[in-house]
Amino acid sequence: MRIVQEFTKGFWKELPPFKLVLGLCPTLGVTTTCYAGIGMGLATTFVLVCSNILVSSLRSVIPSKVRIAAYVVIIASFVVMVEMATQAWVFPLYKGLGVFIP
Repeated sequence: MRIVQEFTKGFWKELPPFKLVLGLCPTLGVTTTCYAGIGMGLATTFVLVCSNILVSSLRSVIPSKVRIAAYVVIIASFVVMVEMATQAWVFPLYKGLGVFIP
């Protein structure tokens, strides 16, 4: 029984490529055109980099009881900023991304 548990742990729970593929799901959902794929990739990269910089700089300031909620608010704020910027400056991309950027 232990061998089966170790196998499933190594195959499903701790498999880095599996986790990386799950992270690509938003990008894969809109790659019907190269334009939309590059746009979604740039938007995702911007949100990830900016939110990680802000979260890491505020880590010692945010109390541990509200840390997850603060992280969600920070990430959602960057997503809204990307959505508004895309709608203002690159409207065809905004229409192409549609429901993937709420």
